[in-house]
Amino acid sequence: MDKQNLLKQLLKQISSKKAKDYTFASLFFLVFSIFVFFAIRPSLVTAFSLKQEEEQLFALNSRYESVISKIVDIQSSFETYRDDLHLFGEAIPRRPNMNELIGDVENATATNSVTIEKFNSGEVNLVDKTKGKLQSTTFNIEATSSFENLLKSIEEVYNQRRLKKIRKFEITRQKSEATGSAGLKFQLEIEGYYL
Repeated sequence: MDKQNLLKQLLKQISSKKAKDYTFASLFFLVFSIFVFFAIRPSLVTAFSLKQEEEQLFALNSRYESVISKIVDIQSSFETYRDDLHLFGEAIPRRPNMNELIGDVENATATNSVTIEKFNSGEVNLVDKTKGKLQSTTFNIEATSSFENLLKSIEEVYNQRRLKKIRKFEITRQKSEATGSAGLKFQLEIEGYYL
């Protein structure tokens, strides 16, 4: 076969309807693929990223709403207790105020006929750099009294506005008698709080 015959047959096959249809379909899919890749794909990527961003914003919005509702609850509680906030300052003052703490305990014991024999105070750092944190100071009391007066004195200490905690409480008999008015010797370790 000659080159010219071969070329004529090839042109005849290419120019046939079937070859034209296949060529058109192939070119159409090639152009459509390019169009999909460069035109539709970015739109789909944008749509999916916007959907994901919308979900994230809904989650963030719900978190913000919960925080805002907590703030509103706190503010309403603050409004309710605004008139009583000075009591917090009296219960836990910003300074140790040891003289007031000792005076409160001495008044409670004196009004209930409790005799203080020994009063020791722990260390108090007056120049403290940890402002705003709850701190405490401890003092020990050794005293004598009847059981009833002792209970009244402890009750009075608890009813005072300054926050105090009895950490240690020991009672011993002073005499060998067991009457109701027998003197008791007791030791208390009281912790007072401040900011």
